Amino acid sequence: MSIDDLSITISHMALDDDLDITRSSKQTKDWRLSQEWYGTGKSNECEKYQICKVKSITCNDILKTTHRINLETNMIVDQNKPLTKDDGFEYTEDFDALQVCKDLRYYYNLKFVCGSGGAQTRTLREVYHYITAQLDYLLTCSDNNERFVNILDGDCCYRAMSKYKYLLSKPKYTTVRKRVFVGDMMQFYFIWKSSGLK
Repeated sequence: MSIDDLSITISHMALDDDLDITRSSKQTKDWRLSQEWYGTGKSNECEKYQICKVKSITCNDILKTTHRINLETNMIVDQNKPLTKDDGFEYTEDFDALQVCKDLRYYYNLKFVCGSGGAQTRTLREVYHYITAQLDYLLTCSDNNERFVNILDGDCCYRAMSKYKYLLSKPKYTTVRKRVFVGDMMQFYFIWKSSGLK
């Protein structure tokens, strides 16, 4: 299911009553500061908030992982501190979480970028390269049991979404793009409930 198809689906579905999710377009810096779960921004509050929501949506446990993609070999490796090695820049950041559901492995990349500016732009560009690495990995991988979930919350991510849609629409990724989700938490909720990531 594409993000465009998802937009149509969302208009015909409703959130579970006990699940409070705000669209990324409304998640401004002021909105984030007003949330009870947000403190100083220095204790991974956003990631913890997103992990809690993912658990509620999927009804599955989430594992912390140090798995990341080696850009040279196109392999997922368990590498805790790659920057201690000379080839440290040949690794992506690690995935924020891993879920195993039946025979599928879901690797999560969680971002919550609000506002605008140079730091935000650099973060979103890195995310673009990270998603490119996921797609390239899938092109060379014979394992069909892996899915990549990139939940990009915050109004800055919302404004940049067309760039990620452009990446996913590249013809060379036609065979693997359905195994990579890019969207906000609300889109993730609806695509999970519609079995679009299975």
